[in-house]
Amino acid sequence: MLILFGSLFKTLSLSGGGTTVAEMLGGRLVPQGSTEPRERQLLNVVEEMAIAAGMPIPKVYLLNEQSINAFAAGMSPADAVIGVTEGALSRLSRDELQGVIAHEFSHIFNGDMRLNIRLIGVLHGILLIGLIGYFILRSLRYSGSRNSKNGGGIAAFAALGLGLMVIGYTGTFFGQWIKATVSRQREYLADSSAVQFTRNKDSIAGALKKIGGVSDGSYLNTPAAPQYSHAYFAQGVKGFFGSVFATHPPLEDRIRRIDPHWDGEFIHSEALQPLPPEALRSTASRSAVEKIAVTTAILSSAEQAISQVGTLNEQNIEYVHQLIMAMPVTLRTAAQDAYSARALVYAILLHNQKNRQELWEILVRHADQSMPALVEKYLPELINLDEEFRLPLLDLSINALRELSTNQYIQFKRAVHQIIIADNRIDLKEWIIQRLVIQQLDLHFGFRKPPKPRHGSLDVFRSDVETTLALIAYVEHKDENEALAAFEAGARESGIANLDMPSRRDFKLESLDRSLDNLMRLKPLVKPRFLKACVAVILEDGKTTTRGIELVRTISNSLDCPMPPIPV
Repeated sequence: MLILFGSLFKTLSLSGGGTTVAEMLGGRLVPQGSTEPRERQLLNVVEEMAIAAGMPIPKVYLLNEQSINAFAAGMSPADAVIGVTEGALSRLSRDELQGVIAHEFSHIFNGDMRLNIRLIGVLHGILLIGLIGYFILRSLRYSGSRNSKNGGGIAAFAALGLGLMVIGYTGTFFGQWIKATVSRQREYLADSSAVQFTRNKDSIAGALKKIGGVSDGSYLNTPAAPQYSHAYFAQGVKGFFGSVFATHPPLEDRIRRIDPHWDGEFIHSEALQPLPPEALRSTASRSAVEKIAVTTAILSSAEQAISQVGTLNEQNIEYVHQLIMAMPVTLRTAAQDAYSARALVYAILLHNQKNRQELWEILVRHADQSMPALVEKYLPELINLDEEFRLPLLDLSINALRELSTNQYIQFKRAVHQIIIADNRIDLKEWIIQRLVIQQLDLHFGFRKPPKPRHGSLDVFRSDVETTLALIAYVEHKDENEALAAFEAGARESGIANLDMPSRRDFKLESLDRSLDNLMRLKPLVKPRFLKACVAVILEDGKTTTRGIELVRTISNSLDCPMPPIPV
């Protein structure tokens, strides 16, 4: 019971997500609007990888350590953070930094973060027994000299304390050994995944070689470092028993697995030259994005789409990099700052609306007084903006909006809601903002809790499946026969017999919210079958539209199965 309650207490203390771990290690949050070149480069790398994977963008923390190291922490991708040391930021090139971040994203995808926090909790519970024994013996040392009459009682308590210490520290010994063994295997997997994601073995190998060549290595000086030692990019603490308790494989072994022809020489590198601000101001042309899109695998089957959930590949990373660079600089900059991101979301909502004047009055009444002027600044940029930029802009905005205070978020949420309901109907663009932006921010600010998965059968949610597949079919097809054919294709993929398609005139986007809230309670292994059905609807005629893909990606995001961007 002591181990159980000790473990539970420690786990609950870390349940605040990755932020709790990052602050425990002395991390400093890197603001999304940072203009310091190295910090901006780090934020750009994290943003590109997260959007390429279709997952929420993690917060980024900087540790005041001159060694080269990094970590990922959190209970789920929704509350994940990436931590990087000052040494890594100043000594690693962009490619090497990308390799390290890809390594940490592998830990996020593979569920290692949650495992790491559970290991901390279990080890704390076991260690607690030894600590209690230690305090018993320590208290007897002071009380023994004052009370020598009750020698038998003191001896009994001394035996109890010694026994607890032996049990506790023996358990801790084997616990640490198990933690180290598990961690070493996960590190090999993350290294290989990083190479697979970036298709550049020199990036992560170069980072490891620099760790071996600098005097600070990868060791952290913060007192809290040992608690999270198994979750760093490289060995973070020095320990007893050498390789027995080493949480990471030797650098030489890791490098040779990545680069078999390595000559055995580490890279002795000093801090890189300061990065000039203009190095981050490059832009890509529209044709550059189209060229990347052509080289990206064309979506041809539901299985292919589902296979991309929770993973990364070089083409998607490069596509997202070019996509972000091709965004109008004004909008890209606005999306990376908590203050202006609000105005950008308002502008996207007001853009192309027929009742613009009515919505403008709502904005003036409910939003911050400086918002209307910013919205006017961004509206012209949105007129000719391609649809494929919309979701990446919203992804960037969500990450920045997490830096709002609770009161600021409440005001922002109220204004968005009033704009959406002003015309007594919700269009697809409004629904995507409501579902994608507001849902993620509600989770972040604690206004919504993710439902627990309880159902292992899709049949339980027959009507919700019908509603969702019908919406996708109607969005993709104006012709009723084509919409019906697409719906039937999705119904076959779902495996549910005799699904009935709701009529278009009776359909409302509001009903989709209720359906998705229900489908969120599906167990993880059932969700891919449902998502295959959704993708089958947009693929039925061999064509895809940006609207259909945006809708499916929003649905997959709601089900905690993030899907990467798919070029049309």
